[in-house]
Amino acid sequence: IEMTSEAGAGSQISLRIPLTLAIIDGLMVRVGSGRYVIPLAAVEECVELSPQQDVRSTGRSLITLRDQLVPFIRLRELFKTGTAADPHQKVVVVGSGQDRIGLVVDQILGDHQTVIKSLSAFHADVETFSGATILGDGGVALILDIAHLVAAGQRRDAQLRAAG
Repeated sequence: IEMTSEAGAGSQISLRIPLTLAIIDGLMVRVGSGRYVIPLAAVEECVELSPQQDVRSTGRSLITLRDQLVPFIRLRELFKTGTAADPHQKVVVVGSGQDRIGLVVDQILGDHQTVIKSLSAFHADVETFSGATILGDGGVALILDIAHLVAAGQRRDAQLRAAG
């Protein structure tokens, strides 16, 4: 904010907004009690993870979508929420380059235009998140780094195939 004032001529107030402000369309999801944003550009589809599929996939973490096996990551386990899984979990299938994985979440809250706030230097080494956003209710939602999660999911799937 810049303010100049001249006696008898009035005042001039200038408000400058940084050009580095970035806004993305995101898909807001809930995992445990936390809310997270998945960049909408990376989302391919959302499907329900039935209890039968969840039990069948234990250990291997694969879901069959249109005759293709897609590895998935249970965000509840990754984030160590310590809460019980919702009975009707969802799988958000995301892609990065040619690879894709599913992210298991408790609930899909809907689309959300997100103003990206970068993480502090203290959190610079946290690769799972690319930033954060402040929500309308004053809460904070972390923005998932899809490229990192897809790479981690593909590495995990390759390790399980080699072992199994």
